Amino acid sequence: MLLDVETNEDLELVKNSFNEFLSREWNKYGAKKHEVSRDKIMEVFNKVKDLGIFQFIRETGLTNALLLNEIIGENLLPGIVAFSSMLGVDYPVSVGVNYVAEIDKAEIIVTPKGISNKNDVNVEEIESPDPSVRVYRIVEGKWRKSDVDFNKVTLLASAQIIGHATAVLKETVEYSKNRIAFGKPIGSYQAIKHRIVDDALGIELVRSRYLVNPTNPERIFRHAYKKAFKAILNSIQSHGGIGFTADLDLHLHLKRVILLGKLFQQ
Repeated sequence: MLLDVETNEDLELVKNSFNEFLSREWNKYGAKKHEVSRDKIMEVFNKVKDLGIFQFIRETGLTNALLLNEIIGENLLPGIVAFSSMLGVDYPVSVGVNYVAEIDKAEIIVTPKGISNKNDVNVEEIESPDPSVRVYRIVEGKWRKSDVDFNKVTLLASAQIIGHATAVLKETVEYSKNRIAFGKPIGSYQAIKHRIVDDALGIELVRSRYLVNPTNPERIFRHAYKKAFKAILNSIQSHGGIGFTADLDLHLHLKRVILLGKLFQQ
């Protein structure tokens, strides 16, 4: 990442513990993350809870919370972990505007209208763009007032989207260094090189908006979605020469970004 963000000792300790956990417990599934069982997903949720990640997000400042949510997106954590991380709560929640996800695992549903127990909301399941997450359209519900700042939730969702794009961009950079075509790495060709640079700058521009001047969260979210979607599609195109991009997690990042776009569309 290009943007220099000042961190602190507490954040670095949490990040180090979190990254160790991710390497040991989650990233070993690679491009098969969408095939992980429900029991394993809930086990991951509880281990993230025990690490204190949700509590830290809830109690820390906005910048730290944004940086941790970038890590959550970059590592393509299960939907129920990702959504609970947007609120910093240590129980499973579903969050969205007109659509919500993971009601089969969640206890509470949070929307801009308020908060509700999942049994008090009438929903209908729809086809999900993300094979690891079930999605539902809200038909009606009994909402009670909540102290949840949905603008902050939207910013943290934007950070996750940029995390997804960052992960894919890193894979593209490495692939472009190692993939040889016509006798030299494809990253040496201007068409690839310029595309990667443009996507990196687009991602960092969005990060500067929510890390430095987090005003108008809905516009930031739309900007994040636009830049991430473009960067991931470009990455898939750059990887096209290997012929089996579904064996990488590029497509899973794309599908999760599309899902987040649906959940937070107004």
